[in-house]
Amino acid sequence: MSKTVFAFGALALVGFAGAAFAGDMSAVDGYRVEARIYNDFPTSNLQINGVGYPAPGNGAILGQAGPVLFQEAFAPGGGGFANKHVAWMSQDGGASRLQMNGAQSWSLAFTVRIAAPAGQPRKEAGIEIHNPRPNHAPPYTDEGQVLIASDGEVAVFGAVMPFTGFGNNTYTLGTTAQVLFEYFSPGTADPVLGAYRLQFNDAVTGMHDSGMKFWSASEPDGTAGFNSGAMIGFKSQNQRNPFITDTSEMEYNGITITPSPASIVLLGLGALSAARRRR
Repeated sequence: MSKTVFAFGALALVGFAGAAFAGDMSAVDGYRVEARIYNDFPTSNLQINGVGYPAPGNGAILGQAGPVLFQEAFAPGGGGFANKHVAWMSQDGGASRLQMNGAQSWSLAFTVRIAAPAGQPRKEAGIEIHNPRPNHAPPYTDEGQVLIASDGEVAVFGAVMPFTGFGNNTYTLGTTAQVLFEYFSPGTADPVLGAYRLQFNDAVTGMHDSGMKFWSASEPDGTAGFNSGAMIGFKSQNQRNPFITDTSEMEYNGITITPSPASIVLLGLGALSAARRRR
């Protein structure tokens, strides 16, 4: 079977033009934990990087690379919809969420693993993105995600991003997948529009590539990418099987964030190519 392995180290870390600034993705030095944002199962046993969260609350994870590990166990019985937790990228050791500079292009590489008794009821991992729209009438924050689900679905939607769907049999439960999400700010890959590219490498189903996906030019507030102030984190959202002692474990590791100046962001460059090997 042919497999594709990302050459995550191939993309050289080239300094973003100018001095460091608030919201510089290269300044991520930890994660702000926000536990039980949804708390429909308040009696669950929740551990995030080994720290218990019996009630809604905040915490911190130091270091960019991970691991970021969510572990949750549910007793049988009735309940509501889901529990949700997010570890937001931070540049102050987890004290607050990092707010992006909308003019900066970057790439985010990491591995992800979901462990659960079964693909259903659904457990959802992935990247949580909040994109503010201050010029919209009325202003609001557009929430989106790069979804990686226990039933195999991998998709991109919300936060004004163009949709990508790889289908319900993309991720293989219990395995470690490699993810590369690249963001191209407006004026980089297009004179006006922002773009992204998602590459998802599953241990069983192999490589899935969205190609370049460009923002729409028809948004009424002119949003053409991630606006300044956008926030990004790693999520864990769990529905529960009421008939068993259900569990969920989601682990993010090997996290690297690379600011990408305009001179190297266009696709086709050797630094962005994947190294291929056969087993």
